[in-house]
Amino acid sequence: MASLQFVIDSICSRLTVETMYRIVRQRLGQGPFNIPDIVPLVQREDRSLDAESARQLAEATFTELAQRGELRVDGESIRPA
Repeated sequence: MASLQFVIDSICSRLTVETMYRIVRQRLGQGPFNIPDIVPLVQREDRSLDAESARQLAEATFTELAQRGELRVDGESIRPA
């Protein structure tokens, strides 16, 4: 998977890596969730994003945070590590 910054640049989103980390960490603080649950939160931060672009950003964020040991991805489920 491409880096989060690459995905942000590729879809011309105004979001930053830090903003995506914040969105995911805040939602993760509420407990486990499914990938589709985060899409509207990402779209709220950048209203120009369609659902697929928001999902791509979220998935790239999950990959990076999983590599850091902050969360686990199990299919469509995201939960604390």
